[in-house]
Amino acid sequence: MVVGGIDAGGTATKCLLLDGAGNTLFAHQGQPANYQGGPDEAAKAIKATLAAAMAGAGIDRVELLGIGLAGAGRKPELERMKACLGTLEGVNRYALTDDGEIAVLGAHRGQPGVVLIAGTGSIAYGLRQDGTMIRNGGWGAILGDEGSGYWIGLKAVQAVIRAEEGRGQQTVLSTAVCRGLGIDSLTALPALVYNSSLGRKEIAALVPTVVQTAADGDLVAAAIIDAAVHELALLVEMVQKLMDFPRAKVAVSGGLFANPLFMAAFTERLAEASGSTPVKPSHPPVVGAVIYGARQSGWPLPFLELKQ
Repeated sequence: MVVGGIDAGGTATKCLLLDGAGNTLFAHQGQPANYQGGPDEAAKAIKATLAAAMAGAGIDRVELLGIGLAGAGRKPELERMKACLGTLEGVNRYALTDDGEIAVLGAHRGQPGVVLIAGTGSIAYGLRQDGTMIRNGGWGAILGDEGSGYWIGLKAVQAVIRAEEGRGQQTVLSTAVCRGLGIDSLTALPALVYNSSLGRKEIAALVPTVVQTAADGDLVAAAIIDAAVHELALLVEMVQKLMDFPRAKVAVSGGLFANPLFMAAFTERLAEASGSTPVKPSHPPVVGAVIYGARQSGWPLPFLELKQ
């Protein structure tokens, strides 16, 4: 028996194929497949990634496949995506959900818990003991994503603009932000932003600069980081309040937590807010996709759910 999982995200689409004993047959990374970029394009990326993984494994049949798709967290979106995918060649049965559910399943080996994802954006998910999912955040750069990398970078740019015009406190960020964005003057910003050559990823890339400037004692940068960890801890706290057991484990993933200084600040704030300690996910989301697909088909996979 061959089981598989696909983590279809905005950065890449990952496919993992396992045999019935949990041994990896092949892992492949393909093009991005975010639903918000178009369901037809997402379907093409998923099919191409799956086909490449099956070819690499030397197989022509997958019994069970779970798919987690970014940007499709609601039923109408998932139904439309299923219509675009249709029948997957070489797959007996597949099940489709959003990327949040596979993140939780992977992080906690199929058990209930909470996952906070904070990179360019931010969102928290919780899996209750009864199998229902809870989410908080994830409204996107315009409506939300508080505490995210983009949010931090944007706050830094705004603080620098305010300082330049005398409406805000002076900050070392004024020099650091311009250097980080590769500009000589703030007057270059509007053209870069509104012509889309300076986007979310570029602004989010300012995070290490903001974190280090805060650690060096700059009050403006410190206030931004303090606000960010507060917002992220609040996302977790709101999800935990809706969980059906106390002190649900909190796994964290995303680029922000790769920064040791930011991770330390968040760990301290989370302990203050909810008494929880963040942990690393046990498995990546693509393994969660395998678990999801198997469960939806009625095939438990204890070798995945019990592995540390």
